[in-house]
Amino acid sequence: MLGFIVSGVASVVATLNRYVPSLRLIQRIIHRRDSHKWGVPAMLIAVPYFLVANLFKGILEDGGHALFSVPFLWCLVMGIAFLALGPISLLLLARCHAQEAWARWKGRRRVDMRRR
Repeated sequence: MLGFIVSGVASVVATLNRYVPSLRLIQRIIHRRDSHKWGVPAMLIAVPYFLVANLFKGILEDGGHALFSVPFLWCLVMGIAFLALGPISLLLLARCHAQEAWARWKGRRRVDMRRR
């Protein structure tokens, strides 16, 4: 039963990654060192998501079909994800810079120790 659930979730995630480019953008920014700097500009992508969510909210409040709540929730989740992406990417970038500085310091220290 657990294998069936895991394979179902994996296929849904693979399908979403294939057809929804915003998920690929989030993964690229978070998982690649050279893309961390694009997290703050990517926060601007949250604005259209929130505007579309507001549109769906208006449709739902005017008595629209309940299935409009699915894209409404999707837009809200993606908007919040892009808003959170900026600070997260800055923290990841700071961590990478700290690790690189530490590696440079250790490398200089080893060179100084060999010279003595």
